[in-house]
Amino acid sequence: MVTTDAGSRGRMIVTGVGLAVFVLAYGWFLVTGTTEIRSSADPGAPGESLWAALLPALAVMAPARLIPSATAPSQPLTGLPRSRLRRETWLLVAAAVVFALLVAGRARGDWYPLLKVLLLLALPLVMFRLSRGGGPRARAIPRPAAWLAPLPAVAAWFVLTEIGPFAPPLTQALPDPVTLAITSLVTLLTASVLEEIFYRGWLQTRLEVLYGRWPAITFSALLFAAMHATRVDLTDPVPGLASIVAVQGVFGLMTGYLWACYRNIWIPILIHVVSNLVYVDLLLDGI
Repeated sequence: MVTTDAGSRGRMIVTGVGLAVFVLAYGWFLVTGTTEIRSSADPGAPGESLWAALLPALAVMAPARLIPSATAPSQPLTGLPRSRLRRETWLLVAAAVVFALLVAGRARGDWYPLLKVLLLLALPLVMFRLSRGGGPRARAIPRPAAWLAPLPAVAAWFVLTEIGPFAPPLTQALPDPVTLAITSLVTLLTASVLEEIFYRGWLQTRLEVLYGRWPAITFSALLFAAMHATRVDLTDPVPGLASIVAVQGVFGLMTGYLWACYRNIWIPILIHVVSNLVYVDLLLDGI
């Protein structure tokens, strides 16, 4: 009982500290009177209000809380040895931290997608194989447990962010159609798909088994925010850090909660695709 109580207190402390980071980020904006957040590093991309970053995520998490999956969300890795899970988890954390540090050091351009594939895909796959040894394969991403139950949450997000009052105008300059198609495909695969598999499917699932749902969601969301460190000005880091926590971190909380509730990796991938794919904005702008 003492061990269980200590574990519960530890989970509450980790969750409290993680959520405090989000409160501090929004608190900094309120204290400094900042009303607009730069959510994208693309040239010409518009800013968005504090509410535009926060309310769609809350609108997603509310129905996800109220509409449970008909099948209870699984913990697909509970049968694996905890020593193996800890080893794999902290190697994934190390890969995420190294990637964030390299991004903060401005490792962009042509090297950026290759670096992401190496650190967030190739390295974990090799590590999983070595860690497994002769043991069973770790299936962190099971067959989707729900398809219909998450749809109200997805619809709420889409209406608010793509159609409703928080839909940003399409102001950034676009490249020629061929370049746009290629960059969109690379973004879809290396951001929308790979990031959700790494941060939610692989990392968060392991953290959930070891430390509980909310510590896993908050910690993986903050690591996901750190991946966007190119938006941080190293000479004045506080505004950039607050921005990536308030925007990308909250996005990670939202998609992480959907993953924990429904165990359907295609739902956060779909939201990530729509949020990144400029073709959606072009289509809606023409309607």
